[in-house]
Amino acid sequence: MFVPNNQPGPLAGLKVIDLTIAMAGPLATSRMGDLGADVIKVESPSGDFSRIWPLAGYFHGGESSAFLTLNRSKRAMVIDLKQPRGLALLYRLIADADILVQNFRPKVAKRLAIDFETLAEINPGLVYISISGYGDAGPMVDRPGQDLLVQSFSGLTFNGGVRGEKPQPSPVYLVDTCASHLAVEAALAGYIERLRTGRGQHMKVSLLAAAMEVQIQEISTYMTSHRQAKRSGRHFVSTWMEPPYNIYQTADGWIAIAHATFPAIAEAFSVPELVALGEARPDITDEQPYLEWRDRVYDIVAAQFLTRDTQEWMERMTALGIWVGPVMDYAQVAEHPQNQSLFTDIEHPIGGAYRTLAPAIVCQNGPSLRPAPRLGEHTAEVLTELGLDAQEIELLIQQGVIR
Repeated sequence: MFVPNNQPGPLAGLKVIDLTIAMAGPLATSRMGDLGADVIKVESPSGDFSRIWPLAGYFHGGESSAFLTLNRSKRAMVIDLKQPRGLALLYRLIADADILVQNFRPKVAKRLAIDFETLAEINPGLVYISISGYGDAGPMVDRPGQDLLVQSFSGLTFNGGVRGEKPQPSPVYLVDTCASHLAVEAALAGYIERLRTGRGQHMKVSLLAAAMEVQIQEISTYMTSHRQAKRSGRHFVSTWMEPPYNIYQTADGWIAIAHATFPAIAEAFSVPELVALGEARPDITDEQPYLEWRDRVYDIVAAQFLTRDTQEWMERMTALGIWVGPVMDYAQVAEHPQNQSLFTDIEHPIGGAYRTLAPAIVCQNGPSLRPAPRLGEHTAEVLTELGLDAQEIELLIQQGVIR
């Protein structure tokens, strides 16, 4: 049986109420749990929809791999917050909580009577974290906040790809992940402030703000220069980065090149004309010649990379001070010796062991990892800690208030 007060870790002793679903919120609270906090995930009777929303159709032990990886190191309760007795139970949970994280749309929290103003009356020291899609005001406030939609709305998808072709989004949930980090930072900052003042506060995070921060260099450059970087006729990783910054095919695979001077790549390829081509770079304000120059550099570099294997290019270019690296798929990532300390195995009570990522933050005295909880797995356990006896708990189950 999990005993919350005996968990080690930097956040040991903190009680976190998790009212989140999907990715940004659950990833944030899971990270807190990995660091030792007692995270109590409160779900509706139907549960977090990500339990049954798999990646590529994959389930483990009857639940999606997405849910398992975003909700480890937590305890789970089911409470029907639409019933008065359910709401009363949540209020009892919150009375001695340190942090609450929710990602309802702004108006929903108020309607459910779990907004900051209401909960601060119960617990003035509560650090309350809201994660929204677009913030709590403006014409987009009631729109669904989802990673791809926010990427598209924030301008990110025009930062790569080819002119005339469709915008290019990140293939992973980049915005959700960044928002989850912001939520943890906000929670810890709010808690530090509470240690000084004794008062909690409402800290707000949005997917849109996270998407904007990811692009802080590009957006700030545009706002200052009033010049939009244009997509050209070749596939570039970023419209804002100049060639040879890109991924290229080699004789046996792919290679990524980050930073290189034109004299260095000219020497690596034994193509002296690249030096003169680099010196002949048109000004970016001279749009058409500049885009043609980018494409010409790309064509020369791409053709040269095809003449040797990836490892040969890695050795040759590294010796010249060029920043290059291999481009790997997940099978290669899983086998590479560099990555082995980043993985861990967790035992699932139904599906058995599964391999996942270890905590990204390494600490000396961290707790052991626990699998994501089954729906309502710890409801009775937590209510017992609140002082309810077995008869009261059984009655709540019969009334459908808990599960």
